[in-house]
Amino acid sequence: MNADEFSAEIGLTARTIRSYHTRGLLPPPVRIGRAPHYSADHLNRMRQVLYLQRCGLSLDAVAALLEPDMVLSQVMPVKAAVTEALRGRPELLAESVEGGIVSYREDGAVEVRAVRAVLAAGGRSTSAAGALTLLAELASAIAPHADNALDIVRRTVALSPLANSVNNQTLIDLVVEVLRARIRLVGVRSKPEHHSAGRPRREPGPVPGVTRSPGNSTRHVTRTDGPAAFCG
Repeated sequence: MNADEFSAEIGLTARTIRSYHTRGLLPPPVRIGRAPHYSADHLNRMRQVLYLQRCGLSLDAVAALLEPDMVLSQVMPVKAAVTEALRGRPELLAESVEGGIVSYREDGAVEVRAVRAVLAAGGRSTSAAGALTLLAELASAIAPHADNALDIVRRTVALSPLANSVNNQTLIDLVVEVLRARIRLVGVRSKPEHHSAGRPRREPGPVPGVTRSPGNSTRHVTRTDGPAAFCG
């Protein structure tokens, strides 16, 4: 739908819609020629934002809920650290883009997409480059599993009563949240105290991403808790 149709559908003026774009709560419209066009994903996001506002949340709170990576990037110097770490490292930059960790903006600048992942990988003794190396390794390792998970959820939803009401963005959100819930559960169950008495414990295997040996070179990543590399 065009801008006028979108405005009429959600009951907001063009000026108000632009304010949501400015805050990062509504993605930019798709350009067809010079004319902006809005999709079902835009409509669903706008309705979600308006619903949360009606529930009493401020726009800052809505942003923290719906765009946590964006909010974190505003309060922590992640972008500067990542940009500096990638300077002069074209291979790491390419791997980070391929892994969905960073992306290019239209002006050519690097944008950090996975801020929470970068912070999770950044430890007290880990440089920003080390964190990005680890994330690139992990993203490459789990890529086939991510593709498979998305395919499973897509096929399952297609056979459910939700088949006609789930758009692409909702489908992606569903995959992420189902995996988040499941992985949290698995993580709790795999803690040492949950092992049954008398059952032999398996020795932990190598951590994916800690070492990599392309040819004769090996990269090492030190991992400790705390995103010190991104705290200025």
